[in-house]
Amino acid sequence: MAHLVSTSRSLFCQRCSSLSSAPRRTLVRSIAPIRRSWSSTSSSSSSSSRSRSPLTHVNRPSPTTDFTPEDFEPVEEGNDTIDLTEQAIQQITRAQTRASNPHLALRVAVESGGCHGYQYKMQVTDQVQEDDYLFQPPSSTARLVIDSASLPLISGSTIDYATELIGSSFRVQGNPHASDKGGCGCGVSWELKE
Repeated sequence: MAHLVSTSRSLFCQRCSSLSSAPRRTLVRSIAPIRRSWSSTSSSSSSSSRSRSPLTHVNRPSPTTDFTPEDFEPVEEGNDTIDLTEQAIQQITRAQTRASNPHLALRVAVESGGCHGYQYKMQVTDQVQEDDYLFQPPSSTARLVIDSASLPLISGSTIDYATELIGSSFRVQGNPHASDKGGCGCGVSWELKE
């Protein structure tokens, strides 16, 4: 099931006060996912679709960008939140505008590899897979896609967009699941907490 955040209320990061001393990096939103129903019967009521468990069989082709807000159902709030900085939201929105594609999203995945075991893979996509979580901050078109295998490894992290002399890029910061020992010298890979 794909997932999207509810736009009915703003969710602000509870850790903002501790991170507000960082220069030019203010956390804007902490967002939680909402599930997408992948059944072939999309006319079911929203109350019955919220009580359904994830489907194990896909009745429609995947990947797809063909969805409406009615295709989504809320996921109970929990620890599966992602913090986005204003810079990250602005950059995702710019990419959507340049591509003239409101379904464009930043896909963040965790892969095994690197010298410490795990590394982040990021790409721009408009494809939503069955096991994806789709995050969208309230009152923004910016979208973030994370697959179900990666979400437990990066939930609670901050996605930022940093501009430096050598280049600009999206970054995952403050991952509570990453070891405090640090990652490799190049900053690409990281180790899972034991």
